[in-house]
Amino acid sequence: MIPETETAPPAAFRNFNLCPHCEFRGEQSLLCRMCEGLPMISRSDGKYFHLLLADQPMPYPAERKARRSNMVSVCFWYSHAENGSATFAAVVVLPGKKHGYSDFFRRVEQAADLLAEKLKTCSRLSSLYELHEEALVEGIY
Repeated sequence: MIPETETAPPAAFRNFNLCPHCEFRGEQSLLCRMCEGLPMISRSDGKYFHLLLADQPMPYPAERKARRSNMVSVCFWYSHAENGSATFAAVVVLPGKKHGYSDFFRRVEQAADLLAEKLKTCSRLSSLYELHEEALVEGIY
């Protein structure tokens, strides 16, 4: 947790390849992802955490027998100083790409901003969220 004497800085660093959080900790700062063909969507406060879009969007649910929906899941990887050098994943389910590439990735950016806000006050995220209007809701409802 961020010490009470310090205020949580905003996610001042956005869409970087070299992580200021990792550099501050003396670790390898080049961020790698599963799919390098996507826009770099990343967030960090420069000291306590980083978060990045790890892979390409996938249909949700992904099971072949499931009904098609207009939902897509995106996977973010994150690291927080309180967890040592461990990396965790958080999946966000959001409306599909029906409004075009740019609009879709603005929603992914919004999800990244909301996850970064959560990382300013806690060191672990839930593993699954749904982007519902302007907020992240844990789980799928």
